[in-house]
Amino acid sequence: MRKRFEAAVTEIVPSGDRLRDTRGPTQASPRTGYGVARRWRWWVTAAAASVLAAAIAWAGFLRFKPTVALPGLTPIPVEAHPIAEFSKIEIAETAASPLVFRGGLVLESGAPHFGGISGLRMTDRGHGFAAVTDAGYWVQGRLLYDRGRPSGVADVVMASVLGPEGKPLRENGKGDIESLELTAEAAYLGFEGHRNGIAVFQPTSDLLRRHGRLLPVPPDIVALPKGRGLEALAAIPAGHDFGGALLAIAERDRTGRDMAPAWILKEGTALELKVRLTDGYDISDAVFLPEGDLLLLERRLSLLGGFKMRLRRIPATDIRPGAVSDGSPVLEANRLFHEIDNMEGIAAHRDENGITVVTAVSDDNFLPVQRKLLLQWELK
Repeated sequence: MRKRFEAAVTEIVPSGDRLRDTRGPTQASPRTGYGVARRWRWWVTAAAASVLAAAIAWAGFLRFKPTVALPGLTPIPVEAHPIAEFSKIEIAETAASPLVFRGGLVLESGAPHFGGISGLRMTDRGHGFAAVTDAGYWVQGRLLYDRGRPSGVADVVMASVLGPEGKPLRENGKGDIESLELTAEAAYLGFEGHRNGIAVFQPTSDLLRRHGRLLPVPPDIVALPKGRGLEALAAIPAGHDFGGALLAIAERDRTGRDMAPAWILKEGTALELKVRLTDGYDISDAVFLPEGDLLLLERRLSLLGGFKMRLRRIPATDIRPGAVSDGSPVLEANRLFHEIDNMEGIAAHRDENGITVVTAVSDDNFLPVQRKLLLQWELK
């Protein structure tokens, strides 16, 4: 159904000068595998960590987000530990999956603001990245490779996402940023709270200091309940009937039914559709592949098994007003057997060889029992 909506537009102004990061790249440190004699210890540790993380999430405790703001654009030291295999205990991956694991990183930092990553986009053919956190910060840096595998990160900087009058967006109740889309013309952020919405930043050059404005969104988005807000923003590619529009997807239907509400947003018009949810999974993020289809990142949490993740591919033709969009899983994993955590952000790009690469990041909830992961797959 087509709806017209109007809303006030608020400017978001930039803040202080960029600080120069004089440090060199942070290379990955080596990581050893699991020995047979130590495997039982891993099982006990993994099970305990999964149960503890799940118990904390189910109990509804607040995340340990930093309370002191960063002073403008700030360089962040980050150490990266490589992940060579996706499966922890040598489980053979299904040959039917079109995704081949390239490698991953465990990211660690003494900076308390580095965490809670909830949205990701790759730049410079995968050598750069832009991300957002659910504490209201931008994260930007470079991704290093060794023979095509992620090996480290460099030049990581963070800055507050700014709200009206140059104040951090989180001070206006809009700091819980859950989604990011980055195009050649603009960056879009989806936030949730007592009023859900979308902020746009134009142009994308010098993005961490760029001012923007709040987009008008339909009342149904504004009224989404806390914890079921906009988890995904994806720009519909050229060649699609709605090319250039923004696809916005909520985490789950507010009634708890197995449908996630979604909207095609363009020029003040909202066209409604649904995304089918199955097997207890919720929407975490989405991105359009260079081939044109939509790739959904989904998450599930259980008290005993901990976190699970699934990647589901939805044909581009299913993205249309009034449709119930579905798709086929291309990857499914759980924390006990695979190197995953609370996977929240997904991105896709083509590298220098024309290969489509999918990158996912995790939100550690600022908890010591969780990890900040960056994982990459090659799409066959």
